Amino acid sequence: MTTNNVTVTIPNKSRDVIQKTNIFLFLILPILVFISCENTDDIDQLQTNAPVFNMDLFEQNIISSVNAGNDTPIGWAYTINVNGNLSRSNAYGQARTAIDGAVNFTLNKEINVASITKFYTAIAAIQLLEANSLTIEDKIEDWLPASWTKGPGISDLSFKDLLKHESGLQSTNNNFDTTLGYRGLRDCIETGVINSQSRNYLNVNFALFRILIPSLWSAVDNTNIIDLENDANTQFMYLLYMQENIFDSLALPLVGCVPEDQSNATLYYNKNDINTNTNGSFYTSWNNKSGGGGYFMSVIEMAKVNAFFEHSEILVTEDQRNLMKEHRLGMDIADPNDEIHGNYYGKGGSIGSSNDSAVSQGVRNQIVMFPVNGIDCVIVMNSQDVTLNNTTSLRQMIYNAYNDAWE
Repeated sequence: MTTNNVTVTIPNKSRDVIQKTNIFLFLILPILVFISCENTDDIDQLQTNAPVFNMDLFEQNIISSVNAGNDTPIGWAYTINVNGNLSRSNAYGQARTAIDGAVNFTLNKEINVASITKFYTAIAAIQLLEANSLTIEDKIEDWLPASWTKGPGISDLSFKDLLKHESGLQSTNNNFDTTLGYRGLRDCIETGVINSQSRNYLNVNFALFRILIPSLWSAVDNTNIIDLENDANTQFMYLLYMQENIFDSLALPLVGCVPEDQSNATLYYNKNDINTNTNGSFYTSWNNKSGGGGYFMSVIEMAKVNAFFEHSEILVTEDQRNLMKEHRLGMDIADPNDEIHGNYYGKGGSIGSSNDSAVSQGVRNQIVMFPVNGIDCVIVMNSQDVTLNNTTSLRQMIYNAYNDAWE
């Protein structure tokens, strides 16, 4: 369903009632809101004589792994939840080095979450597909702007194809303003499906939901109709839907794709920059290329989304959660060799850029959920090129830290 040439209408008051109800549920469900409770570190075991998970060891494994190479991030933080409660957390280093006006990194300091945005976008997509009585197998064509030329294969392209990075679209993972902006998305659809529809990780797959989410939302509420031909409108309505139906539901106000003021915002470095007095990189607004990346959030806010996704039905129903996990929608692909204690689910995010010395500066983040014992973890760092105990993969490091914590 496509709607054109209609101005934005502010959503009706019924949605406010829904959000207030969600916040009320948040207040009466203390297990989900990081209120400390006794014995949160005592994880029930599945059977007698089974390996025992050691929370202290898991936490220490993470810290030791990040510090192992003597090239620690300039700033980083972690959280560990147990059954939806915040159990362990800490922050280290600097959001800005001395040359940039020293600012400490804290648990509440915002950082660009990069591609973890895809996980949040997938949640919104699943919500709206069900609201429209659609499935992930349904086709996207009718939900695109009417004026866009639909290239070969677009008529057969499904929501699932995008959510699993199996679209076969032609794009690259750089030049974000060009490839992920409105014109870039339109041109991509015009080029069509010209590659194999096997997994190929492309940011454009999720940036297209910046158009599809407003389109789907318009069909749910005919007082909330927008002009899909207008870039500013689609940006606004994507961000509004995400705020009202994800972040407001968790009492997280004003979460968006615009950074803190440049004078105080987190900057992004290479791990060697602190030794060379090199300025960090500043990331400006991602509104125009959001969907696949660009939210600015604290590690505590990210942990809260994990808790509600995994341990409530505020964001998704149990069936929707199982669907997302089954197909890894908005998530990393499975790694059976490392998923020793049941399935592990998560999403990583990384952005690299180069300064004049061609040294990569950027951000690296990872969320992981371990359902077998209710553990989930978030790690964020504002530095590239950090060695993590013989691996360069943040996800692998967390897997190793978790697997080695079973005794």
